[in-house]
Amino acid sequence: MSVLAAGLFGAFAAWFAVRWISARLRTGAGDGTLAFAPFLERLGILQLLGVAVLVWVALSREHDSYTALVALALVLAIGGVYCLCEGIMTRGKVDDGGIIFITPWGGRRNEAWHDLRSVRYRSSCGMYVLKFRSGSVIRLSVLLSGHGAVLQHLRARGHRV
Repeated sequence: MSVLAAGLFGAFAAWFAVRWISARLRTGAGDGTLAFAPFLERLGILQLLGVAVLVWVALSREHDSYTALVALALVLAIGGVYCLCEGIMTRGKVDDGGIIFITPWGGRRNEAWHDLRSVRYRSSCGMYVLKFRSGSVIRLSVLLSGHGAVLQHLRARGHRV
């Protein structure tokens, strides 16, 4: 299989997986809770295990150049830590009054629906970007369990989603 065919297959598989997973996670528990499904934490663990395998390979064999192994290990380590942080720490709650959303990168945001100024969907990232009067921005991934409740609240208030 050529590199191009493998890349195209991987891209199609990733696109299909995101569509399938986001459709299953749309409703979530039905109580307005927003959280990543355990798959994100598992992805982070798998990436960190990949780093361990690369280190083992690098230490157990003679290589002409370690640059590629070190670069790959570094990318996997960064991705693994990112996925673990997102999966464990990102949480939210939606009700008729507004949204409370907590991320490791942006902290805690508590915003009322009547302060919502704009909603935009970024298809390249698979996320909804909500901007509020306070200047606060909440980015909701389609991979968040319960994101459908947010979409219902937005539609009920006349926002096009």
